[in-house]
Amino acid sequence: METTEAVNAPTVSESTFVSRSGTALALLLPAAGPHRHPRLSIPVGIAAFLAALLVRSVIHPHLPPGFPFITFFPAVILSAYLCGAYAGIVCATLSGLAAWYCFMPGQYAFALNGSVITAMALYTFVVGIDILLIHFMQSAVADLIKAEVAGRSLLDQRRRLVSELRRETERRLLHERMADQSLLLDLALKAADAGTWHYSVTSGRALLSAEMARQHGFGDDEIEIDVRRDWRPLIHADDADRTLTDLDLAIEARGTFVSDFRILRPTGDTRWLSCIGRVVVGEGGDPEWVVGLTLDVTARKLAERRSEHLARHDPLTGLANRMQFQERFLQELALVRRGGPPFALLCLDLDRFKAVNDTLGHAAGDTLLTMVADRLRSVVRIEDTVARLGGDEFVIIQTGAACTDDIDTLAGRIAQAIEVPMVIEGHPVDVGVSIGIALVPLDGEDPDTVYRMADRALYRAKTDGGGTHRRAT
Repeated sequence: METTEAVNAPTVSESTFVSRSGTALALLLPAAGPHRHPRLSIPVGIAAFLAALLVRSVIHPHLPPGFPFITFFPAVILSAYLCGAYAGIVCATLSGLAAWYCFMPGQYAFALNGSVITAMALYTFVVGIDILLIHFMQSAVADLIKAEVAGRSLLDQRRRLVSELRRETERRLLHERMADQSLLLDLALKAADAGTWHYSVTSGRALLSAEMARQHGFGDDEIEIDVRRDWRPLIHADDADRTLTDLDLAIEARGTFVSDFRILRPTGDTRWLSCIGRVVVGEGGDPEWVVGLTLDVTARKLAERRSEHLARHDPLTGLANRMQFQERFLQELALVRRGGPPFALLCLDLDRFKAVNDTLGHAAGDTLLTMVADRLRSVVRIEDTVARLGGDEFVIIQTGAACTDDIDTLAGRIAQAIEVPMVIEGHPVDVGVSIGIALVPLDGEDPDTVYRMADRALYRAKTDGGGTHRRAT
């Protein structure tokens, strides 16, 4: 671009100079026209002579002797200047003969004497010099004008070349940028494990890129499929209707299609895919295509699920953590306040756990807690909630506890399951469990009150020697 600007810089001054010089030269050289044609030289010269002769005849009585060429000389100069050297020569020849014959001494006779010869010689010399000067001047000016025209042509050609060079440079830079962007896009798609697709609204068929074909288990090559016949059966049953409905709504709204769904691959594994597409309308305003991108987000979905699980579950035992327990506890309390079934809250604390932890170490203590969690899961119902609040402290929400016998039965099963001897790292381990029980709504409907009542019952069970359960009331 710097080279282009450097070439363009002097163009204005050069063009201005040529234009101004051309204006000056045009004043010296009359514009070319039909009257300057060589064939018109003789008629023009004769006409100029006749006009001069007419003027000379009219003003002859008033001219002093010795001025026979006074009117012919301007006619010769003007005819040569306006119509060229040939016209000037013709006018000069006729004018000289007329002056010699008609207006010089010895009128109407071609008598030669010294004065006639001198006058004719001077007239011929002056007129010849003038005609030659005019001819050479006009030739030189014509050459200058031709040079000016050629210069203008060169300048115009130069400007065109510079303009074409600039456009070609811009096109080349644009192509390079597009190539770089295309390369970056390809790299981004490969890095993101993304596939592209084009869905025809009218035919219901889609063209899948090689990457998207691999995502769906169609092979390693680009493929065209029927969406409802070939693609829908691959989508998880819980996601198929929702995904196709999202596609139809996006086409109807001429908007953007966004959907996450699961794909059942022929290998038996399930992959999560995220689709985003844009509807392309035709000249008539009707949707014709949906062009989109598909990303394999299985790793992200699994990470999200793990994060959600860790946020609501104890990392050691896999039981519900304090947050999930509080959510379920408040939900059950809200149901009771609206007239729902009663439930029981059981607070558990392991007996002799500290001795195991101190004797065998924390790793053995963690193993013991994991085994206790498994045994608790085995004795409760699916609708009940088992949570670890921390250390060896567990809680259970027993839903639908209509009578105390159901609660006592569950507490007995828990005690029996925990008291079964365990072996950790080759060492027999014998622990028990103490249980405190609060009934809702019998012991209250406030969460703090209910938990406090169950904790007091647990303290009484521990005080009574452990390995038993106590109710708040």
